[in-house]
Order: sequence, then structure tokens, then C-alpha cells
Amino acid sequence: MKSIYVYVFLYLSLSTNICAQVHEINNIKTAPAVVEADKAFANVYEPLDGTWQGVFSIYEDPKPKKVNKDQLIKLTKEQATNKRFKKSYEINVTQVYTSESPYFQRVKITDYNPKTKETEVSHGVNKIQNGEMWCVVHKPSGTVIHEGSTDGPNTIIWQSQQDKPLKVEYFYESISNDTYEIIGYGYYDRDDTKLMPRLWFYGSYDKIK
Repeated sequence: MKSIYVYVFLYLSLSTNICAQVHEINNIKTAPAVVEADKAFANVYEPLDGTWQGVFSIYEDPKPKKVNKDQLIKLTKEQATNKRFKKSYEINVTQVYTSESPYFQRVKITDYNPKTKETEVSHGVNKIQNGEMWCVVHKPSGTVIHEGSTDGPNTIIWQSQQDKPLKVEYFYESISNDTYEIIGYGYYDRDDTKLMPRLWFYGSYDKIK
């Protein structure tokens, strides 16, 4: 049950700084009108177009050390998959990205849990709205919203923050050749933000078409 609880938290985080506009940002049916500020982000999601398959894993640090903020910005696979961490959850993932314009991209996510034999299908969008990057996913269990920025042409940084209850997420999505990698961490519920994250996650997907 604990691993399921962790998984749900990872996929049900909303950013507090979007509360006033959540209805508009939450819209995945129609693309927002393009404004001048959006043009700097044209085709930012294009490298994701295609079908990707791989494994997404969640790792738990049994004894988080004192927080080092520098280590929470530039992330590596080694951080997320530290040998002393315990793997608490793993799912098989298929993600299909389709850009409808340089500013609006749809995604279909199919998660398969090999332990429970259960499959969950979600739909969402990556979009540029009013000069800002957003990822919005409607899952059967709720809605996930992250605000984005870029770190070079092939890496997007997604993050969200909520204080009560505590839900903080920060992760990289990077593409290199035909490999799509996710590296990130989260603070949830009663986690101590004065310590390094208790929960880390890592996903690696291959492009199949």
C-alpha cells in the first residue's frame, strides 16, 4: 500500500502559484491563443514527438542527509538511483506525443503495473500559454500540472510546489538520440525540506517510432 500511496502522490501534484488560473491552464481540449510572448518557445516540445516505451521507477532514501541545494538543481541518474536507496515502485510506460502546432502538443500515457497487472491510461498536453510552459495531464485519479523551463535544446525542467499539504516536485526530461530520460525528486506530506529528498524517480524510454 505504501508504494501505491507514493505513486499517487507523484502524479497528483498541483502548483500553488497557478491556483488563480487553474481552470484555464487545466484545459487540454483546445489550444490557447498564441500571443507574441509564446513565439520564443516555438517547437520546444518537438523533440518529444513520437512513441516512447520504457520503465519508470521510484526510489526511497532511508536516511536523507542535510539538504544541499546545489545538488537539487543539476540532477544526474546517479543521484536518483543511489545504491543505498530502495526501489519502491516500478511501472512500464508507453508515451505517445503528437504536436498539433509549434506551441501545443498532445500526449497519451499508458502505465502498466507488472505486479498488479493493472493498466492506466491518461491524456494530457504540453503547451505554451501566455509565454509560459505547462504540462497538464488528466489521469483517472486526478490532474497533474507542472510549470516548465528549458536547459538547452533537448532538456525541459518541470516543477510544482504546494505548501499545505506539502507537495514539491522537480524533474528533468531530456532527449539524447532515441532515448528519453526522466530524473527527479519529490517532497510529500511530512517530508522535511531541510533534508535531501526522501523520494527520487528515474525513467528511461526508447523511441519505437
